[in-house]
Amino acid sequence: MGVKRFIFCISSVAILATATLPSAHAGPYDKEIDNLQKQIDEVNSDIDNIKNDVNTEEQKILDLQNELLEIDETIAEAEALINSEDAQLVKYPIKLELLADDYIEVWSSRSEPFQLRRELAIDSYVRNDERMNSVLTQSAQLTDETLRGIRSQILYKALIDETEGRLESVDSKMRITGERVSGVHEEIDAARNKQKDNVLIQQEARSRIPAVKERISDLRSGIIDLENNIDNLKVEINTLNGEIERYRLLELSKQWTGLPGTDIRRPALAVKIDNVSIARPQAGINQADVVYEELVEAGLTRLIAIFQTTDSRVVGPVRSARTSDPPLLTGFDSPLFAYSGANRGTREVVKDSDLTDVGYDASRESYWRSTSRRAPHNLFTSTERLWSQHPDRNEIPKPPFTFRTENAPLHANAKKATGVFVDFGHAEIDYAWNGKGWERTHNGEPHGDGDGVRVAPANVVIQFTSYGKSVADSRSPEAITEGTGKVWVFTDGHLIEGEWERKKDSEPAEITSGGIPIRLTPGTTWVALAKTGTATWR
Repeated sequence: MGVKRFIFCISSVAILATATLPSAHAGPYDKEIDNLQKQIDEVNSDIDNIKNDVNTEEQKILDLQNELLEIDETIAEAEALINSEDAQLVKYPIKLELLADDYIEVWSSRSEPFQLRRELAIDSYVRNDERMNSVLTQSAQLTDETLRGIRSQILYKALIDETEGRLESVDSKMRITGERVSGVHEEIDAARNKQKDNVLIQQEARSRIPAVKERISDLRSGIIDLENNIDNLKVEINTLNGEIERYRLLELSKQWTGLPGTDIRRPALAVKIDNVSIARPQAGINQADVVYEELVEAGLTRLIAIFQTTDSRVVGPVRSARTSDPPLLTGFDSPLFAYSGANRGTREVVKDSDLTDVGYDASRESYWRSTSRRAPHNLFTSTERLWSQHPDRNEIPKPPFTFRTENAPLHANAKKATGVFVDFGHAEIDYAWNGKGWERTHNGEPHGDGDGVRVAPANVVIQFTSYGKSVADSRSPEAITEGTGKVWVFTDGHLIEGEWERKKDSEPAEITSGGIPIRLTPGTTWVALAKTGTATWR
């Protein structure tokens, strides 16, 4: 059955179980899913806020566009007024020319006063002007030679009076014409001033246009940035939804391996296994979810096989504990610890830890010795026997790793790799990618189990670790698995370089690269607790 069909079947069973059972256990990833959902809600809230900002900016643009329309109207009105004043100014020169003709005509009438006076006298006489006739008659009566001068004076004065009256009339007309000319000039000045004012209004309005357009451009650029932020947040939501989906799929998978199936509610079981040449092939190492390899005396190594999702009818050969074991295993929620004994100092360390002792001394009935091997490399046990010692334990401990779901991409920092070599001293270990797993070689020999199956885990983790001296035996190295360090993760034909950090002694170390968790390929995992500088990859 394909993986997808298997997951679908499991999903159907889970849905059916939910529908038929009155109550069910909370999912193992409910907390993670709730946290992710909260993040999605927060991101959606951020998107809503940004959309409000976009609406605000768009309203600002609309206001500015209305302002541009008002500016255009102001410019058009000013243009109309300018054109009107231009049309009026065209008429003023004609008015002035006409007034000039009038003025010249009036002026000409005044330019020859004596001729005007004679003409006025003759004209008065001809027209039988009473006043002039009276003066002339009066002068005619003065015939005496002595009165001749007086008659001339009377006549001249009469002429002067008449002409002065006429001149005053002409001067009055000249004044009126001059005032009309002045009035036209004042109208011209007023029209030009209005024109200047309208030009200034027009120029001021036009000068505002670039600033308004720049503000509109800035606002549009800001809107583009906000919309890009929305797109980025939507990508983040898709990522978070992908995470939720991954956790929901993982709920249908075994936490410790990421393989399809349902978790069994039981504690982790750690078995200390011999790893010298005479102890190989070992039993149960291919069934374990996680296998740690740690340095012991003389450059040799021991294995710690941890079971949670699977069983093995035979596990071994079981060997003695080291002080490296409790600090490492305490992160797995008081796991069962199977071992064949230890020196006094190590026994005290195990006793003082939170490990649940199911070692040979505590549970002899769970072990047997094989007749096909020599002691001390012939002590074996089974997972069923050891778990049966604590049937009340139904918790699922936190796994040391997280896994990718089917078709999920590798970490962004992944790069292709074909293998890795680790030199513990007398134990030289090599892993080579075969397209499905990492085939293990020990001191040049293919490493297989008791059933003849090659060790080829889906994942190999090189956790670079410092070693100190054991408090129980100065000759024994003690792995320091608390704190931080470098890590190489080999998965799916790739290497991801990163960091491991153990934030709490009660939890396993977390592995990240660039601050992003490294997720493994579903399957088993072998971990080498190697000293810095002892591994090379290819």
